[in-house]
Amino acid sequence: MKKLLLVLWTTAILHVHAAERPNIILVVVDDMGRDWVSCYGATHSTPNIDRLAEQGVRYETAWCTPICTPTRVTLLTGLYPFHHGWIQHYDVPRWGGAGLRPDRFTTFARLLREDGYSTAIGGKWQINHLGKEPDALEKHGFDEHCVWPGVEDGQPETQERFWNGLVVTNGKRSKSSYGPDTINRFLIDYIKRHKDRPFLLYYPMLLTHGPHAATPMNKAEAPEGKPALYAGNVTYMDHLVGKLVRTVDELGLRERTVIIFTGDNGSALPGTLNGEPYPKGKGRQADWGAHVPFIVRAPFLSSGGIVSRDLVDFTDLYPTFLELAGIEPPKDIKLDGKSFVSGLRGDEDPFKKRSWIYSQIGDFRMIRDWTHILDSKGAFHNLLKDPRQEEEVSPLDKIAPGRRQRLQMILDRFPGNAPAPFPEFKIRHP
Repeated sequence: MKKLLLVLWTTAILHVHAAERPNIILVVVDDMGRDWVSCYGATHSTPNIDRLAEQGVRYETAWCTPICTPTRVTLLTGLYPFHHGWIQHYDVPRWGGAGLRPDRFTTFARLLREDGYSTAIGGKWQINHLGKEPDALEKHGFDEHCVWPGVEDGQPETQERFWNGLVVTNGKRSKSSYGPDTINRFLIDYIKRHKDRPFLLYYPMLLTHGPHAATPMNKAEAPEGKPALYAGNVTYMDHLVGKLVRTVDELGLRERTVIIFTGDNGSALPGTLNGEPYPKGKGRQADWGAHVPFIVRAPFLSSGGIVSRDLVDFTDLYPTFLELAGIEPPKDIKLDGKSFVSGLRGDEDPFKKRSWIYSQIGDFRMIRDWTHILDSKGAFHNLLKDPRQEEEVSPLDKIAPGRRQRLQMILDRFPGNAPAPFPEFKIRHP
């Protein structure tokens, strides 16, 4: 009888623990910055993302890296590029190498799964060769997957990711009518199947990366020219985000689900921001290369409708997820970021917030606070007065020297770059 009571008590405690822990959804749009999101001041309309911002917290200043795969490795590992060594874009399936090794790096997905979360990824994965390592996603902590694996050398069928695109669903390869739709349906189905226990969804979207083509929404009268096609891709991306969010709400999961929407680098095409032309950001050594939309809807933490000046960079996602899940970071895992959960709650304690954020591409490094940016080439700008970084800070600015000295001291204390995680990097990278 005592054993039975102990089992029942333990089961009850586990159910309470599961009910208290939120579902976590991370949506990362590909190749799109703030200048294509209307709630940030873009001309292009993104009603579903805007609605998410109205219901949550819209961060004004969030940084990733200016290019794809280093951003993804940074958010998955919680480490800056100088620590994980992935300082430049590198397409493992195409160029070779070990990629992101689970024996060297522990992703947040693995820790959440080990602590009882069900986990899934739907979207893009180019940081391991899934043809040669079919169990890589499982080793990185994902129970299920539906992904485009990236272009694999010598496998022409992997080239296409959109119309008639290749997807790998739980290890099985097949052609899809339209890749982004197939992945979105998979994620919606996953939510429905796992609605009764805490889940983690990582959604690194295929859109709005090139090659830019018509979508199911405008295929009948396909627009002409790259800018028009790109705009159509942004519209359809917004549509897919809306479908996912509506599923969460219709299943009654809204109050216990945190949804984060962001991007992996600046836009692939120029856009507009607050009525002014905004330059292409992808790959650029500037604020607009790393400055991305960052929206968090967490009804259990915030009532919504908030615009936050808090600084965030992508190393902060990992510790935030651990705090949300109630997981103590393992002592053998060193993280570079800082959880922003207290900020979501409205805590204004400055010691719980960041006072700088960092980004890197190759050997180029940059750091900023709320106002100023300093880079490893010595350029120093006031981003409020000079967002295009066209003029150095005036020598008459009395505050600037102290700000510059502080940012330089932080930049100087960072170590050199760790070795690249694949010996082919310097040889194969174009």
